[in-house]
Amino acid sequence: MKYTPFLVVIPYLASAAQGRELEYAIAGWRRHFKEDFLIVLTGEDLPHIDGDDIVLIESKRVPNVDGQYRQHLDYVSCFKKVHQRFPDSQGMIFVADDCYAINDFDLVDVLIPKFLERSLGGFRIDSPNGWRVDKAKTRCVLVDGGYPQKNYTTHLPIWFDWDKLEQLWEKYDMLHQSFVIEDLYYNIYESDVVAVDIKAPNKYKFGVYNNNPSTIDNLHREARNVIWVTNSPEGWTKLLDEFLSEYYYPNLIPFAD
Repeated sequence: MKYTPFLVVIPYLASAAQGRELEYAIAGWRRHFKEDFLIVLTGEDLPHIDGDDIVLIESKRVPNVDGQYRQHLDYVSCFKKVHQRFPDSQGMIFVADDCYAINDFDLVDVLIPKFLERSLGGFRIDSPNGWRVDKAKTRCVLVDGGYPQKNYTTHLPIWFDWDKLEQLWEKYDMLHQSFVIEDLYYNIYESDVVAVDIKAPNKYKFGVYNNNPSTIDNLHREARNVIWVTNSPEGWTKLLDEFLSEYYYPNLIPFAD
């Protein structure tokens, strides 16, 4: 098998960007991932980013389909193009553009499964939110198959093996039927592996989910203890932008007491 560096795949949708998230995310991988890697940016209307460590794979958005969550169909379409481009790679690391490494990590830190909740029971098929509908649809598939139903949507980097992914896509027709990929994958293939509950104290994540200034105060205290900072759309604020900018770019010593 031909050697390839670890693929770090970031799906990107320019219309959904709120600021410099992608720039900070890439800076985090470059500074802190202690492996040989290649960043693969995939999606529609990709920005130009300099660097020998970045490959752009254009992937047009799939059409809207009634009853399906477009973003999850887009993911499968994008990932298939990545696999076609790198057929000799064993797998890929999937990560969002609003996940920022602020301490060193290696592949082991990525490979350890991490979950948010032990059940997907809080999601309903009749929700007006397409993402929540897909969580409920995914739970139904897992229940029917006799699998666990942990919530693995942690907003942290996730490892996917290509062979397992392709099997999953084919079995559940995931080019046309939208499901939550990480929930299917880890409940089906990795249910016997001890996973980390990231709602409990852990070294992996600090999440910014609101615009309360005290959240950023907590971030300054906790950042030295975790590998990644993530944010929700509501958590992207001027204060978070300033925190990340000060960390990645100025000549300031971050987290100085």
